[in-house]
Amino acid sequence: MRFRFSGQTAAILALTMSVVACSSAPPPEPLRQRVRTLPPALPDTTGWGVHILALAQDTVGRLWAGTYGNGIYVLEPPPRNAAREDSAAERRPERGAIDPAALVRGGRWRRIAAGDSGSIAWDVVNAIAITRAGDIWYGSVGNGFGRSRDGGARWRNWSGDVLGARWQYVAPNGIRTLGDTVYIATADGLRISRDGGERWTCVVATGRGTRADPSCAEQLAALPNEYLLSIDVDTLGRVWTGGLAGLSMSPDGGRTWRALGPTQGLPTERVRAVVMNTDSTVWAATESRIYVDSLRKKDEFSFKEANIRSPGFARLPGAVRAMVASPGRLPPTLALSHGMAAGDTETGNYRLYYLAAAENYRPAGDLWSVAWWGPPLWPIGAASTGLNLTLVGDFRPEDATTAARAIETAEPAHAWFERPIADSAANPYVDATYRYGSTLGGRLQQHQGIEFNNPEGTPVRAIGEGVIVYAGQAEAGSNTVAIRHDRTFQDQHVFSTYYHNSTIDVRVGDRVRMGQVIARVGNTGRATNNHLHLEVHVAPTTDSATIVNPAERFPPHTVNPQLWLRPLPGTGIVAGRVLDESGQPVAGARIHGLVLPYPVETPFSYAETYGDRVHGDPAYNENFAVGDVPAGSYLVGVIIGEERVWRRVRVEAGRVTIVEFRPS
Repeated sequence: MRFRFSGQTAAILALTMSVVACSSAPPPEPLRQRVRTLPPALPDTTGWGVHILALAQDTVGRLWAGTYGNGIYVLEPPPRNAAREDSAAERRPERGAIDPAALVRGGRWRRIAAGDSGSIAWDVVNAIAITRAGDIWYGSVGNGFGRSRDGGARWRNWSGDVLGARWQYVAPNGIRTLGDTVYIATADGLRISRDGGERWTCVVATGRGTRADPSCAEQLAALPNEYLLSIDVDTLGRVWTGGLAGLSMSPDGGRTWRALGPTQGLPTERVRAVVMNTDSTVWAATESRIYVDSLRKKDEFSFKEANIRSPGFARLPGAVRAMVASPGRLPPTLALSHGMAAGDTETGNYRLYYLAAAENYRPAGDLWSVAWWGPPLWPIGAASTGLNLTLVGDFRPEDATTAARAIETAEPAHAWFERPIADSAANPYVDATYRYGSTLGGRLQQHQGIEFNNPEGTPVRAIGEGVIVYAGQAEAGSNTVAIRHDRTFQDQHVFSTYYHNSTIDVRVGDRVRMGQVIARVGNTGRATNNHLHLEVHVAPTTDSATIVNPAERFPPHTVNPQLWLRPLPGTGIVAGRVLDESGQPVAGARIHGLVLPYPVETPFSYAETYGDRVHGDPAYNENFAVGDVPAGSYLVGVIIGEERVWRRVRVEAGRVTIVEFRPS
């Protein structure tokens, strides 16, 4: 038997399998009947599935999917008469004109990719929304957003050449519409347009003031926090945003704002999802809890922790990535890093839906969004492996069950440094799309460090004790700090460097302690957003010119910082080697199978082996490493030549697991 499912069979398995204690009873029969209208699987040429980040149904019934690296797919019916079919630019069908059943029987996925004339600007698409008039809006991870008024045939983009070094990172599912008004939540604040993007009101944090920004016709300094992680617009016209420091609400369409906190029953934590459900209750999810306001009043709030119950589980088995309003009076549907949780119509409990294969191959249950599609309405999931949690590829279970196990986890080979960004009211997560050695699938240069995306002005802290050996402008005018640390490793000197700062708070020769503020986050130099770029160097010399050199884009002594930073609580590190038949390192290979719940705003899809401009650590001689991996067991695979090679990996908190891939 193979781990392979047809689109229909996979959908049925994905949406009718519930996890309950000591029971495998299926959901009620009406749920099983509705599965008839599930869409076909997206076309996959990789064997790993198409990683979907966002889903939306437009005003005429078409399904839109934003993906990680594959642009946008839209599911359209076959033309009734190809000879008479009008161009996409000339068609404006009425709402509900497409029967979902026709899409199931003969629907075809049309891909919209960056690089084509008049197309979208970037292929990592994490937000899709549709206005009342049928305009399609998309948001991307790293190159802005865009709009189409003709069903996706032509696009107008607001990308880096228009936006500059801000507004380019759209929050996950971070576009909402109300009538013809569009709200776009980004890592730099909120953008609002009421005329299709001709004029923008830009809302940033209070106390920041405003500065010249040609992409904004109006600027307001009103948000409690501008690094936005989630957004919703409710039926009362209120705008809700979740950020690094909690939940905020605007009663007047974004002009004035109110921070909601302990007085209203909410913690000042990162709010990953917010939604006004169809029963007029407002829900908010932090990284640890879910809250609901049951007062249903316009200006008065009392949030309480929601009693989310899923039979057989003490708590939800995965982290909340998104919440989507459910029809009727059902509670919102939850997209989790381990399945989909939907309310039970009979008991009020939540049921967890995911393929049984997700217990073996975790990405099969790794959800990023949910859409109610129909009629008849049915929740479908956007997963790392495609629609409806379909298990990727076509591989024999014996290939998985006999996969070699990685060596036992071990204590780190060198002492841990602390993170340069504190967890309190900031973002301690490493950008998962652009890790050390990554090229984002060949789109960018080999990365020399790791990034921490945070608002401008966030304190940057020394990761360890040492002496400042550089403090000033480096490549392309980046405000840069370098520290030579007191500790050495294998008789070599250890340095850390901090790029793109808005200000520098130390001078050359200063001695700094671990955790001391040395600079503030900014976007100076070659930066497309506010972030800290951190490098770690292990060098045979104390000469700082080999560490920071404005003329050198590829420093000779960099190593992967995640092998030196203490992992987040409850997580460990996976480091390994991908080798060919002759034992030589394979560059640019993609390692699939690990799941990182956060950061959703810069999502993890796969690890990438190093190229010729980055270096393995002297302690591990690895050519890939992923930090902050939740403790647990993973089935991890990579294609070497034409062979798919599997390994079973066990991750333990605070420890390192070394794994080697090599053809049999």
